[in-house]
Amino acid sequence: MSSKIGVQNIAHTNGTNAMTVSSGGAIALTSALPVASGGTGHNQAVAFNAHRNSGGDISSGNVYVFNSTTVNIGNGFNTSTGKFTAPIAGTYFFNTNVLSHSNTTSNDLQIRVDGTNIAQGRSDVGSAAHNSVFVTVIATLTANQVVDVFVAGGSGMYGSSGQYATFCGHLIGG
Repeated sequence: MSSKIGVQNIAHTNGTNAMTVSSGGAIALTSALPVASGGTGHNQAVAFNAHRNSGGDISSGNVYVFNSTTVNIGNGFNTSTGKFTAPIAGTYFFNTNVLSHSNTTSNDLQIRVDGTNIAQGRSDVGSAAHNSVFVTVIATLTANQVVDVFVAGGSGMYGSSGQYATFCGHLIGG
């Protein structure tokens, strides 16, 4: 059994529209849900999910360029540079995981804002051929600040296909 509700606008009892449904089915937020009510304080959604699908390994001292996206709401992620530029100010969640090139040296991976390290992960020398390095951080950004993933030390990170490397982020609140 399925149910269907046919509406164009969803509104508050005071008459202000909160959401509009287009004839094609797309939903547009027409006003911001306040942070105190569980919203972001913005009516703009921002989210990206990027991965690297070609190009070879990334050596230490370089930005890890994620060259493909499956999600890029708000168009903040640039697949040429591998960097995210915040389209609006707010608090963001970021996560990256990358496979180390080898396990003969420790490998360091950073999430940076405007070139400054704000979170770091490390894979240490061990018995496995490769290790995954995970870094997660929540950061408050102003509009146009740039976030990237940087290979800070070691023998480098794996950079070929197979989606062994991902970088994602989204706006949490205003």
